[in-house]
Amino acid sequence: MLNENSIHLMNRVIKLSKDNLNNNKVPIAAIVVDSSTNEIISEATNGDSVLDHAEILVLKKALDKLSTNRLYECDIYVTIEPCPMCATAIAKTHIRRLYFGAEDKKGGGVINGPKIFSHSNLKVPEVISHCFAEETSNLLKKFFESKRN
Repeated sequence: MLNENSIHLMNRVIKLSKDNLNNNKVPIAAIVVDSSTNEIISEATNGDSVLDHAEILVLKKALDKLSTNRLYECDIYVTIEPCPMCATAIAKTHIRRLYFGAEDKKGGGVINGPKIFSHSNLKVPEVISHCFAEETSNLLKKFFESKRN
């Protein structure tokens, strides 16, 4: 169950995703938050490069801003289930909790695909999935429908 703050943060991720969709880009966004203060540390959306995933970009910004290589007391909010690359980055940065929207049955790496967090050599965050899943899924459907048309 999401609390009021988590709902607010997921709505922020959705707004960033919609902005990306309106700019004809993949509607995926991520936010890193200090879990003790609920302060947003960094925000990012998917870029044009195949490596410009919102999760990678937002983690890098947070690490740089905090001048650290671990995000022990931070949570990450993401539009969609992270891919294997992003799930590994989330684990390697020691994120405390991952919130995400829709499942990615084809490219996901958390509850689908290789299930990155099932590997014992990684720091596994708490996972809160299916947050606003229908809304986040519909954003991605709109994007790919527009590409097919």
